Amino acid sequence: MTVEPLKQDGRTLRAQKTYDEVHKKLINSAVELFNNPLISPEKITVSQVAKHAGVSVATAYNHFPENKLDIYGSLFQLGFKDVADELNAYLASSPKPESAIIMFLNTIANKVVELGNAIRLAWFEVREIQASGKWIQGEPYDVLYSLCKNYDPDNAEQLTDEIFQMFNGATFLWLRYDPTYSVWSKYTDEWYIENVNEIFEKATKIHK
Repeated sequence: MTVEPLKQDGRTLRAQKTYDEVHKKLINSAVELFNNPLISPEKITVSQVAKHAGVSVATAYNHFPENKLDIYGSLFQLGFKDVADELNAYLASSPKPESAIIMFLNTIANKVVELGNAIRLAWFEVREIQASGKWIQGEPYDVLYSLCKNYDPDNAEQLTDEIFQMFNGATFLWLRYDPTYSVWSKYTDEWYIENVNEIFEKATKIHK
């Protein structure tokens, strides 16, 4: 027996579109506030995010009932959705498997840099975000594995692990960037992008 998908009426679709637009507006507002060096991140509230976005506080709390934890979770969700959309558009052009892997890594890195301090703050709450069920839909590791499988089916798991570890290592160092401390001041946006660009080549050399 085939189950037909439920059809949404026009009002439902319009309501969902409006909700999504307001949600993205609120997230963009949060990113701007978190990246403002004149504002202490600890003092940023859902009410401030709403005011900065030009949205009512009641509406903002409808989107973020658990305060900043919802904001942080949404940063990951929307960020990875943008990455997935870009990757799917790129895959439609039937690129070489290795090009798809490099593009995926670079797209994530560029999105991380774009979100800046906002993603740094969210990352340090990642355990709470995962425990609350507000984590991203679809793990980056799984996407990377499927791309590596197209490139090298016999060594896909090992290659994925190698790339993933290198990427996470570079990301961790970028997360710790601190211009006031010599040890961490070297891990700039430029350093991060450059290192991510080299990951695929380094990983494939290991498995040759």
